Amino acid sequence: MSIQQEKIVLPLAAPTIALGFIVLCLVVFILNVASAIMIPFMIAVFLWYLINAMARGLGRISALGVKIPRLICFTLAILLLTSGMWEIFELISQNVTAVAKAAPFYQQHLKEMVPKIMLLFHVEHQPTVQELLEYFDLGALMTGMVKMLSGIAGKTVVVMFYTGFLLYEQRYFDKKIIEMIENQKKEDRVRLILHNIDIKVQRYIWVKTFVSALSGILTFALLSFWEVDFAVFWGLIAFFFNFIPYVGALLSIVLPATIALVQFSDLTTFLEILACLTVLHGLIGHALDPYLMGNNLNLSPIFIISSLAMWGMIWGIPGMFLSIPILAMIAITLSQFPATRPLAILLSKTGVIDAAKPGKKSG
Repeated sequence: MSIQQEKIVLPLAAPTIALGFIVLCLVVFILNVASAIMIPFMIAVFLWYLINAMARGLGRISALGVKIPRLICFTLAILLLTSGMWEIFELISQNVTAVAKAAPFYQQHLKEMVPKIMLLFHVEHQPTVQELLEYFDLGALMTGMVKMLSGIAGKTVVVMFYTGFLLYEQRYFDKKIIEMIENQKKEDRVRLILHNIDIKVQRYIWVKTFVSALSGILTFALLSFWEVDFAVFWGLIAFFFNFIPYVGALLSIVLPATIALVQFSDLTTFLEILACLTVLHGLIGHALDPYLMGNNLNLSPIFIISSLAMWGMIWGIPGMFLSIPILAMIAITLSQFPATRPLAILLSKTGVIDAAKPGKKSG
């Protein structure tokens, strides 16, 4: 390219970059302002994909060579998910009030224990109460998690409303594709791309939900063995926080272990519980999750952290919870189109992605 051509290209690129930046700022502003609408909607999309994944799994079950009809699969999936959500909300309602009341007591007890711990480890500078509150306010953290769970439960009606409409609209998707695209070859290509996106996203959500549920159950069982206070609450926290990479696992380990330290006032018990929780979440996060996920979550750690920070800034804790499912959906979708495939490669961890190929369907 000549110098004269470069001079022509650069002025043309500058307005495009500026326009892209303005659009990005506008989108972030709208997402922030419309958070009351967008957060329930994104949770509904999550649940919609989960229902489809469960129905697809039930459809593979056959008795005497006869498979379960599609309508019954969806009905069973909805009933199973509804009953599971009902149980979770029952557990939330039974635990949040007790945890909120106990939070100040644990914070006060922790303040009294810190000087003893400092002396035990021969730390010369003992931090003041104000210094401790700047770094680790246990009461505020517990209260914040109570508000998060209560907020999720409070949006149930709106979420179910959105989910119902998504399930209703789903039966018209096929007809819309036929009406939109007249060329058969293009229609087949679009169907293949949408099929691959659906299968990958459904697999991601299904696996992540299963692994999160397992994490919550095992955390509850482990804490119940040691008779740690609010074991059910910490199991719920482990379930929800497993959707938040890195930070979620850390909080699922540190917070219940700290509660055990305050409750038992015994450093040995604290270290035992801390070690067991670390091993548990380490095995789930670094062995089981990658094994079940396969190449579905081939995301760069830097983009995971960036997405976590960005959505946390826009939507708070619910945004952190939804950040990786949103990023995974975006990456999977981008990987299916030749024009956006370079962006999917940029978002990936290894630089190798599985794109849709003509004549081949995944799943």
